[in-house]
Amino acid sequence: MLLFAAVPAIQGLPQTNDVNEIKMVNVQTSTPKSPGQILIDFDAETAHLETGSLGAEWDGQYFWTSCRGLTTPPHKLFKWDISGNLIATYNQPAQASAWGMRDLAFDGTYLYGGSENGFWRINPADGTTTLMFASIAPMTLIRALAWVPSEGMFYTGSFGLGWFKFTPDGTTITAVPNPGLTAVYGMAYDDMNDTIWVFDQTGTPQTTFFEYNYHTLALTGRSWVVPMLTGLTAQIAGGAFYATDCISGKAVLGGMVQGTVLDRLFVMELRDAATNQPPVTPGAPSGPSSGNVGVEYDFIASTTDPEGDNISYMFDWGDGNDSGWLGPFASGANATGSYTWSAIGNYDVKVKAKDANDAESGWSAVHAINITSLPTPNIEIQAITGGLLKVKATIKNTGAGAATNVSWKIQLTGGLIILGKESTGKIPTINASATATVTSKLILGFGKTVIKVTADTATKSVNATVLLVFIKV
Repeated sequence: MLLFAAVPAIQGLPQTNDVNEIKMVNVQTSTPKSPGQILIDFDAETAHLETGSLGAEWDGQYFWTSCRGLTTPPHKLFKWDISGNLIATYNQPAQASAWGMRDLAFDGTYLYGGSENGFWRINPADGTTTLMFASIAPMTLIRALAWVPSEGMFYTGSFGLGWFKFTPDGTTITAVPNPGLTAVYGMAYDDMNDTIWVFDQTGTPQTTFFEYNYHTLALTGRSWVVPMLTGLTAQIAGGAFYATDCISGKAVLGGMVQGTVLDRLFVMELRDAATNQPPVTPGAPSGPSSGNVGVEYDFIASTTDPEGDNISYMFDWGDGNDSGWLGPFASGANATGSYTWSAIGNYDVKVKAKDANDAESGWSAVHAINITSLPTPNIEIQAITGGLLKVKATIKNTGAGAATNVSWKIQLTGGLIILGKESTGKIPTINASATATVTSKLILGFGKTVIKVTADTATKSVNATVLLVFIKV
């Protein structure tokens, strides 16, 4: 049953009691998707008349829930069949905690649960418990709980506090950054996506699953809101579980909601349980087969995903660098990667793809590209001519590459130059083997002079005579 005598927890301080078990928050950390179909939804309170249901788990045959024992202490563990019938009640071990075990986890053989007073293994055959370790420091409370088999460790979090992962015997306890969630209560390991689903008391209603990538220590951006369950007017997240053997052909998320007026256990469809297939390995990317150092080139790749998921692409440029993941793009759509090589050589460009569930294809066949040096220009100053009021110079690019932004100057030294002693300008482009003509400003003066023309790094000088308005070379 959902209660409302809540006192907010202070982040970073140990909790001496659990009056904030039903902490109410309204912070949403990502945009939730439309809720999945609810496949199972049953009253998890009336059959035992206790209030304060907390954790939930599926052991491959039965549901388990943890609950504080207020009516008939001590705290309880309840075992339910898939139809919601209560089939067994077990006492939790005696402990000082006012709430007892919170979320539950299953490693394929045993169930586990913890509190601020220790961590226990539970035999699903008869409900007997074994204390694994009593001192949980530096953790203050084992609330949310998920078993990650690839690491052989449990992950735990509590509301907005920092997270931890630990071995079953507690010999190794390692801090894990909280990715920004403020009301964590349950966790469940997804063996298809190799991620953890975090059941958080945010959203509307306050039952939101956020997917967490424990490899990158970040939320994936995928989330689901559990809709209001049967007969409830309010609900907040409790413990959580994930299963592929609960409902035939389905991968599901499930858990406990602490509700008004009753606590309920639910199972929600997540996806088909068939193993997610990665995208088809792309063909070799298309693009140029030759190029020059310092020039950017585009390459195009595409493939399809068997489930029609969006696809991201990574290009390997053959020089030790890659594009990182680009996208996502719709299945079958083209993706473009661009790159600039900084050294001469032969490079093999390849690409791979991954779907929305991070399932990766193999690398494609390679597309070879030969990178050579960029053809260089060579500027020469050819004819310098005089005439009425002006001097002209012909500039030629005798190199193999285009010259750009060529600065030029015409300068007169000696004599009495009244006007036009220096002229400057810039030629935007002189293509290979092409010429350009530059012209000075108006020149007035008298006497012998030297005309010096500079273009880029090239220079040329000629003797001339200025006769007021006429320049004789």
